[in-house]
Amino acid sequence: MKLLDHLCKTNNIHTKTQVDDFNAIQRNVKNEKLVNSTLKSKFKNSSIFAVSQIDRSEKLYAKLLWMLTLSLTLVGCCYYIYRFMDLYFTYPIKVTLNIEVQSSVNFPSVTVCNMNRMKSKYEPCLASDADFRKCSTGREHQFGSGFTFKLPERRNFQSCYSQLNGKRQKDADNFTEFFEKYSELKQVKRRFYGHQLKDLIQSCSFRGKPYDKDQFSYFFNARYGNCFTFNSCDDDSYDPKEELAVTSTGRESGLELILNVEHEQYLPISHTIGGRIVIHNSLNPDPEGSGISIIPGYETDILLQQTSILRLPAPYKDECVFYNDDSSIKNQAACIESCLQDYNLVKCGCIEPEFQDLEYNDLKKCDMKSSTDMCCLDGVLNYLAIHGTNCSCPLPCVTEKFTEHTTMATWPSGAYFFRGGSNVTNKDWDSLKSYRASHAKINIFFTTLEKIVYEQKPCFHESELLSHLGGELGLWLGLSIVAVFELLEVLFCFANCVYVTASKTFFTNAHAKDRL
Repeated sequence: MKLLDHLCKTNNIHTKTQVDDFNAIQRNVKNEKLVNSTLKSKFKNSSIFAVSQIDRSEKLYAKLLWMLTLSLTLVGCCYYIYRFMDLYFTYPIKVTLNIEVQSSVNFPSVTVCNMNRMKSKYEPCLASDADFRKCSTGREHQFGSGFTFKLPERRNFQSCYSQLNGKRQKDADNFTEFFEKYSELKQVKRRFYGHQLKDLIQSCSFRGKPYDKDQFSYFFNARYGNCFTFNSCDDDSYDPKEELAVTSTGRESGLELILNVEHEQYLPISHTIGGRIVIHNSLNPDPEGSGISIIPGYETDILLQQTSILRLPAPYKDECVFYNDDSSIKNQAACIESCLQDYNLVKCGCIEPEFQDLEYNDLKKCDMKSSTDMCCLDGVLNYLAIHGTNCSCPLPCVTEKFTEHTTMATWPSGAYFFRGGSNVTNKDWDSLKSYRASHAKINIFFTTLEKIVYEQKPCFHESELLSHLGGELGLWLGLSIVAVFELLEVLFCFANCVYVTASKTFFTNAHAKDRL
C-alpha cells in the first residue's frame, strides 16, 4: 500500500513538472512572438525608406532588391564618412588674407651696425706686449668676458673640405689668429675698440625733427661688433611707442640717418665696406639673417609695409608655439642653434664657437686651429644637411614683420656737396670722393598704413563635423536626427525584449532544477 502511494506521488510530481515546463515554453514562445511583432512593426514604419520597403514588399524579388539597395547605400555611406573622418583628423587649415586699415602705425625698431667689428688703429692692442695706456678703456671691471662667432663667417675662411691656395690659406691664418686674440678680450674692450655711436651715426631725425642719439640702445653682434638700436623695445627708461607712432606715409613721416662707416679704419679681414640695417619688432635683432646692406656713396630708401602671420598650434600642421622672451630660447633661430650645439657636443665633444645668446660658457669650445675639430664640425653640418635633424623647433604662432623694398641713388650729388661754392677745385672733388667712400644716407618710411594679415583657420569646426555626417546619412540612407533616435529606440526595445526573455528562461530553468 505504501509503495502504491509513493508511486502515485512520484507520478504527480513528474506530471506537474511537465506542465510547468510546457507553460514555460509557451511563455517563451509568446515572448519571441512579442519581440518579432514589435520589431516587425518598427521596421514596417521605419523612417529609413529601404528598411520599410523590405517589410512591406510582398514579392521575394522585391524584398531582395530592397535589401541589395540598403546594403549598397550602407557601404557608400560608410565609405564617404570614413574618407571625411580621415581628412578631418589630419586637421587641415585654410589661410585667410585680410587688409587692416590703420589710422596710425607704431614705428619699428631699427638696428644699425658697421660691417667692420673693430677699428684698425686698435689692432696692435691684440698683441701681448701692447701699450696698456693706449689700449686701456678705464672701465674693464664693468663687463664680463666670453663671446662667440657666427658659423657662416668661419666657413668662409676655414673648411675641412676646401682646397686653399696660398692667398686663401694666408687669409684663413689671419682670420684664425685675429679671432683667437679677439675672443679673449672682455666685452668692454670689444665695445671700446669698435665703431662708436657718435662716429657711426652722424645725424638722425624722425618725422622731420632731430632725434637724440643718446636714446639709441647698445647691442653687440659677434660678426659686426657694436650695433645701436633706434626705438629699442627693451629700453626701460622711457616708453616711446606712443611718441614714435606715425599717422602718414612718405619720407617726412619716417626715419632719416646719415652714417659714417669710417672705411679707413677697416681691418684686412673685413672684405665688405658699408653698414648693416635691421628692421624688427623683436628684442633680438639678427643682422646676419635679416639685415640690409648699406653701400657708402648712396642714398637708400627702405619702404615698409607691416605684415602679420598668425598660425595655429597643435594638432594643426605647423604645430606652432609661443616662444618666451624670458627664456634662453627666444625664437626659432635660437632653438635651431641650440639643437645644433647639442649635436656638436655629442659628435665632437665640443661646441661650435658661434652662438652668443645661449648659455654654453661652461662647455668646451672647439679649437679653431685644430683640423680634427673643424672637420668634425663640418661633418656634423653636412650630415644634418642630408639626413635632417630631430630638432623640435616649430614656427612661432605670431610673426610680426615688415615687408621691405629698397631703392638707391648716388649721394651726395656734386651740386649738393659744393652748394654755395663758386670755384670747385680738384681737391674739392677729392673731398667729395672721400666723403662718398665713407658716408651713406638712409630713409626708412611706410608706403602705406595698411596691414596685411595672413591667418590660419581650421577647415572644419565641430559644428561642420556634425553637418557633414548628417549630410552623408541623409543622402545615402535618408536619415535625420529624428530617425537616429528612432533607430536607437528600436535597438533599445530589441535589447530589452531579449534581456527579459533570457531572464525568464534562466529563472524558469533554475527553478525546475531546484524541484528535481
